[in-house]
Amino acid sequence: MAGGIIGFPLAVVLHELGHFVAYLAFGFPDPSLRYASAGWSGAGEFDALVRAGNIEAASAIAEPWQVAIGAAAGPLVSYLTLIGCILAVRRFGPGPFSVVLVVGLVTPLRWVIAIPILGLKITGERRTSNVDEGWVAELTGIPESLLLLPGLVCLVLGYWILVKAIPRDGRMRVLVPALAGAAVGGILWVQWLGPVVLP
Repeated sequence: MAGGIIGFPLAVVLHELGHFVAYLAFGFPDPSLRYASAGWSGAGEFDALVRAGNIEAASAIAEPWQVAIGAAAGPLVSYLTLIGCILAVRRFGPGPFSVVLVVGLVTPLRWVIAIPILGLKITGERRTSNVDEGWVAELTGIPESLLLLPGLVCLVLGYWILVKAIPRDGRMRVLVPALAGAAVGGILWVQWLGPVVLP
């Protein structure tokens, strides 16, 4: 359970660090890392100009391709984190590294949102969503559905591989405390610790 409490915030911060490091690398003004987001000074104005269709004015604030890479960096780190967790749990088992198991279980949860978004796309919804992949789609012209599918695959395969790596007779004994700890860790991180550590 303790691994779950630590694992939830770690999974969130790793994702946001992906964005933050990209913003730093591109020299965006005043990049910031918060407990559940990363941003930079001028991002709000840039976003508003892009959504209004004024790419030329937005380009004066930041290069759209750099912003797209910054938006994609969080999901990319999530993919790499999940792969690393799967490899570690398959190699060493869930016991010695319960934090790694929980990070592996929490990381793909962000792609649950792909299910309703893809459902809306199938029914003809034209707008892009407010997730990182939607922002990358808006800036690059790549279909959002195409960007969300790998996340959905990672969600399904990630859980399947992680659960299969736990011996069958011990799955409930491992998963229930880990997921309960992750739920407690999520509440503590979002409601108390996150705003204190990374306001």
